[in-house]
Amino acid sequence: MSGVWKFARHLTLVLACGCTGVITGPLEETGSEPQVAPDGSLPYVAPPPASGVLQARTWKLTHEQYRRSLEQVLGVPVSLTDADGLPRLQPEIDSGVFRNMALASFVSVPLAEDYYRVAEELTDALDDDALRALIPCGEIRASCRDEFLRRAIRTAFRRPATDEDLTRFAALFDLAQGAAEVLGDPAAGFRAALQGILTSPYLLYRTEIGDDPAQRDFELTDYEVASFLSYSLLGEPPDAKLLAAADRGELTSASALPGLVQALLAEPAAALQLREFLLEWLEVIHFLDPEIVRKDLASFDGIRPAMWAETLDFLDRHADMTGDLTSLLTTPAPLPSGPLGEFYLSGPTSDSADRTRTGVLALGTLLATNAKEGATSPTLRGVFLRERFLCQDFVELPNVPDINDTAEREQPRTTRELYEFHASIPSCAACHDLIDGTGMTFESLDEVGRFRGAENGVPVDTSGKLLQTDVDTELRDHTQLAEALAQSEWVRECLSRQAFRFYFGLATSGERTVDGTLERENRGMPPIQAGRAALGRGGSFGELVAALVTSPSTLQRTRFEPPSAFGAADSP
Repeated sequence: MSGVWKFARHLTLVLACGCTGVITGPLEETGSEPQVAPDGSLPYVAPPPASGVLQARTWKLTHEQYRRSLEQVLGVPVSLTDADGLPRLQPEIDSGVFRNMALASFVSVPLAEDYYRVAEELTDALDDDALRALIPCGEIRASCRDEFLRRAIRTAFRRPATDEDLTRFAALFDLAQGAAEVLGDPAAGFRAALQGILTSPYLLYRTEIGDDPAQRDFELTDYEVASFLSYSLLGEPPDAKLLAAADRGELTSASALPGLVQALLAEPAAALQLREFLLEWLEVIHFLDPEIVRKDLASFDGIRPAMWAETLDFLDRHADMTGDLTSLLTTPAPLPSGPLGEFYLSGPTSDSADRTRTGVLALGTLLATNAKEGATSPTLRGVFLRERFLCQDFVELPNVPDINDTAEREQPRTTRELYEFHASIPSCAACHDLIDGTGMTFESLDEVGRFRGAENGVPVDTSGKLLQTDVDTELRDHTQLAEALAQSEWVRECLSRQAFRFYFGLATSGERTVDGTLERENRGMPPIQAGRAALGRGGSFGELVAALVTSPSTLQRTRFEPPSAFGAADSP
């Protein structure tokens, strides 16, 4: 395999042996040339400061945020799967970054139809008791209309109802209520108004547009801050307490923001949201789906839930609000008891294997996700590390040599031999040297995470090397790799960037060039560098999130005046 590998640092190097690599380093913004160390490593240099002001935007709710919002409006449990276990909504758009990217998600016509159908089904299913609980006067009477609408709109739109809102939904209420006798439903007006509210863009989208469209640079309203903090930190709409604070104008004070963020991070929902970030960052969020993570081993699907539970337990123990990057990467992963432990020992050469598993990278979920159906893949595992832990993005050229052709021609006995044969092709050498050197360190763990001591009679070799980072080193095994990554300033900055992408829903800074195309992500943004600094002090994941969200980027926005060609979508 060869290709053009685009690494997101701002230094450009041309790699030898025909594989063109772009490895970005820290200094392009200043116009000066970065200095590569004699050993080939890229010492970390902090970027120059950059603006942290984001663009005004709307931001569609994820399916889970939408579900929780419906529950808050209706006061009843809501499921987005039907009685047959099928999804009630169109699949979410895969941005290739995180599921909540603001500029990568929109309401398509089929999704709009799904939203309408869900709203109709849910409101029709409300019995009289459930409806009365939503009406301030407690009675299903037309005279209670205005109080009902004010409460429902405030909860659904996360702000007080405007006169325009009340006029629009009162008309809908009256139209349906006028036909209540014909419809045989005395609550027809209430149901119709709820259906309209539940399908309104003001429920489906969060706004960050301020209250004065004439202002180019502005601060979010208190209600927009309430939605930003609650959805970003908790994954759910703001509750009555947070909206009451918005009523009092308490959420737009920069001095009050740290205390507010700390209070929200102490809530159980914040821990679940952090776990969601970690699962998406580690690219195992779809592990339970056999159509996405496929294996040809008959016993794998039966053990899949236990492997998933092991991952959740490891994250809860070592990557909660008090956990940190070092713990995540370097804490030994013990052999589980029960069927999962037996599975990990069920490989044909497990008896002779080194049974060391270090950190999250050695868990079965990650190993199985980054492997082929019947074989390990040092390349897949190496690419995963480069992209998710070093923020180095890879693009492959077309018409590259097929590794299967290499296998047929050379008849290698081991995975290492296969990839070494393939890397000997001049057009593939440099990239595979860069990538496979990290992936090879996991060869003592097979394609489903089982221990193995030999492959086709040849003892496994877990040696490798880490290149073109600030912690370049020869590696004995994946334990040494994990220890090196835990010391890397590049990894700390990358983790901060990944967290920024998730909690702010942006793959870039939002800045655009004059022709309307997206500019590259600006590493010098205050939230990213504040997060990196927190991690550099040995800070926890909770401190990382707090550093990101207490930056000025939470409160400040600017309006971009696009040229006529504007419309480019966000990209990783």
